[in-house]
Amino acid sequence: MTGSVVAQKFEDIATWMTVTQPTNLPDVLKGVFFMDGNPLPDDCITLYNQEWDNTTNCLTVPVTGPTQWTFHRNFLGWVLLRGAQLSGFRYKIQFEDNTLQQAQVIPITFGLPVPRWIIDATMCQHGDNSNGDLWERKNIWFGGFPRVGEYVLRRVVDENGQYTPAFQDMLNKVDTECLVLQ
Repeated sequence: MTGSVVAQKFEDIATWMTVTQPTNLPDVLKGVFFMDGNPLPDDCITLYNQEWDNTTNCLTVPVTGPTQWTFHRNFLGWVLLRGAQLSGFRYKIQFEDNTLQQAQVIPITFGLPVPRWIIDATMCQHGDNSNGDLWERKNIWFGGFPRVGEYVLRRVVDENGQYTPAFQDMLNKVDTECLVLQ
């Protein structure tokens, strides 16, 4: 397990969850996103610092990449973080086409993709939104149990490092600090 676990303040997330290496990530995927309604002990993600494949419209995101993901600053958050580290947990996000409206989200653990018959996870831009500010994350478990673990991804920091209108709402829903890997 590499990387040290540190506590960070959500109120200044735009200063520490940032681009550390340039990539060709599309604008709709840039910024910091809050997992609003996520039942697990993690709150925010960024897709920065990962290589976007223009030919396949695909991105793989390691949950335990440096400042890639935030975890609750409690025992359950720590367990989820360490479990993700131990299993090499990551997501492959495969968009259907160049419009980047709909994607299949494939969890990968211990180097193996989780079969769709176990979890069929998707990500789609919300309603008429096409700028990437709102994404619906939906799951169907074991071929028929929907809605478990579903949430809305809300962009809280834009591609210019500015807080969006959703930022204050996020601060009202999360603890003051979180755990991240550096």
